[in-house]
Amino acid sequence: MGFSYRKSFKAGPFRVTASKSGISYSAGVKGVRVTKRANGRLQTTISAPGTGLRYTTSSSGKRRGAAARATAVDAVATTSPPARHERRERRPGGWYFVIVLLSAGLFSAVPFAHAAARLGRRDLRLRAGIHAAVAAVLGVLTSITPQDAQGNPVGTAGHALSTIFGLLALALMVTACFQLVPLRREVYGLDAGPTPPPHPAAADPVVAAHLAARARRDEARALAQSDPVLAYDLRIGRPDLPRQYDDGGLIDLNSAPAQAIATACSIESSLAERIVEARQELGSFSSLDEVIVFAEVEQGAVARIRDYALLLPR
Repeated sequence: MGFSYRKSFKAGPFRVTASKSGISYSAGVKGVRVTKRANGRLQTTISAPGTGLRYTTSSSGKRRGAAARATAVDAVATTSPPARHERRERRPGGWYFVIVLLSAGLFSAVPFAHAAARLGRRDLRLRAGIHAAVAAVLGVLTSITPQDAQGNPVGTAGHALSTIFGLLALALMVTACFQLVPLRREVYGLDAGPTPPPHPAAADPVVAAHLAARARRDEARALAQSDPVLAYDLRIGRPDLPRQYDDGGLIDLNSAPAQAIATACSIESSLAERIVEARQELGSFSSLDEVIVFAEVEQGAVARIRDYALLLPR
């Protein structure tokens, strides 16, 4: 039998453990704990005391052994700097999930607040508020749960509140991750894909003009998304107002009058009026799906509206 050693030191929610393999750190309360192990592995555990339910997620630790180190060195040596840079840039926004998992969902409102600031969408601000409210409820549950000197729940009320805390924290974390998957793609433009090849009919002057206008619309949308204030100043999406910037024919469905919408999207005046009426009822549109549903857009007009429509936050 070999020599072994293990000693733990605890101060409130923090714990330090020294052993033969190294020193590990952990912090948390009953039901939620984040641990940095001696081998470099970062582990988050959520449990519902008394129920047997447990959810654990962890990052990979240090790669041990000469073979692993040699493989890592060879991979770095044979990979050119541009390739490594490209690989790092392929998955922006991964911190959305890191902050949710490491905080056990308690800071899940942060990614939604960031997305709301980037996209200027009202529904994302509402989601951030909901997640913050649930996190506040979790904090209240922790403060009112009866505990003994070791931090374990005591009594029927203590075990019941601990169970509710664990289940609610797990539901909050899972829900946030599911909602952040498509949102991360939208915020960081991960659905854009590679630049398409030139259109085969672009040699025709008329086709080339239409393709150039489409490209200008894409550029104007990107500008409006990154800087809505500048978009207002340039009057992007407002062909009914005097301006100098060419946005390729965009129309802002959150502010333009019905006649301008009908002309820009080549749709019937009755449909344009329904869009304006739906906008007045909602206050503003947060997505084109809302426009299609609340204005009862016919299937034949959906593609034209998507091609020309713009939604600037109000």
